[in-house]
Amino acid sequence: MVQNFYAQERPRPRAYYQHLHEMPRIKEFEPEAALDRALDLFWRRGYEGTSLRDLLDHMDISRQSLYDTFGDKRSLFLKVLARYEALAVEGMLDTLTRTGWSRPIERPLTALVAIRGFFELFLAEVVLDRDRGSCLMANTAIEVGPTDPEIQAVVRAYFGRVEDALHAALARAHEAGELRVGSEPRALARHLVNTLYGLGVMSRAGAGRAALRQMVDVGLSVLVA
Repeated sequence: MVQNFYAQERPRPRAYYQHLHEMPRIKEFEPEAALDRALDLFWRRGYEGTSLRDLLDHMDISRQSLYDTFGDKRSLFLKVLARYEALAVEGMLDTLTRTGWSRPIERPLTALVAIRGFFELFLAEVVLDRDRGSCLMANTAIEVGPTDPEIQAVVRAYFGRVEDALHAALARAHEAGELRVGSEPRALARHLVNTLYGLGVMSRAGAGRAALRQMVDVGLSVLVA
């Protein structure tokens, strides 16, 4: 009688299990959701204050999944900045083009009212948020920008897009006669960018709600005709 070796349970060689271990696994996470969790952590703790272990725990992924999908910590951070820019600029343009208002307000939706709304939104959702207190890009400009030219270029390009969006709104205000005579929309846009991100710096330095709101009022006062 010929013995059927294939019908018996035989121990597998170690190389077999090693082969299974090394086989690529199907991703068990949503890359975009994991990226958003990384964004949240970097925003709250900063680049240097966020360890690789922190990222793995917060993103709920393995080290190998991190490297396979996003690369190393710096590569992940660059992807986070791109994600932040896409979300922030989309929201900003929505507000400044007056499509983001969901409730009626007393004043007509002029360009200056849209700019005021944008500042109020930024103040409420970013500056006055205890865990953040400032824009991720502004934080990055101070923390990482001076020592990393590539990241500095990303931040500079982002600020340029913010300036362009504000300039477009101010140009509409200028055409409508809302601005002071002799006002230069581009210079005003740069002033507003400086005011906007200065709020985050002052918030992190301990400025209170009343002081921050006063800064917004004074910063926008130069626009009134």
